[in-house]
Amino acid sequence: MSRMNLNYKEAHAFVREQRKMGSDLRWDGWDMVFWEPTQYGFEDSKGAFRKGRWGVETRISVSNDGTWSFPNRKVRRPKAAKSVRKSS
Repeated sequence: MSRMNLNYKEAHAFVREQRKMGSDLRWDGWDMVFWEPTQYGFEDSKGAFRKGRWGVETRISVSNDGTWSFPNRKVRRPKAAKSVRKSS
């Protein structure tokens, strides 16, 4: 599984960009916290009630070397721009 490793500056830029793309990602102290809505969040040990909905949180703690490491599946990618045909 491929992973993303970010230093302090990269992590803050990453959080800003992911939030612009609609991810529910926030800082809790030094932890980066991803939240995804799910109907089973209330039963999950990582479940959290946020914004009026149940979901699951994934908490990424900073490592001893000062980086945050997490799987690429947590990364939201920009959508490809649709080509627009002009009518004549």
